[in-house]
Amino acid sequence: MDLDLAMKNPGATFGTPEVLEASTDLNTEQKRAILMQWKDQLQQLQTADDENMAGPDEEPHAELAELLKRVTTVLARLN
Repeated sequence: MDLDLAMKNPGATFGTPEVLEASTDLNTEQKRAILMQWKDQLQQLQTADDENMAGPDEEPHAELAELLKRVTTVLARLN
């Protein structure tokens, strides 16, 4: 497992926060660190999306919010 790659792009590395949670290649601290990074990235994207207000299409924003919720839920379970 390339931890640096996982930290830079957790979505591409794991696909879902639940897959990361189930991973046996990482310890709990590593999982927490990656989830915190993922959460930060999603919050930054959400802020940028809010500031851009690209148009009436709400679906990408809703998907982002749902993924952020899932990352936060898994992070809470690990804590």
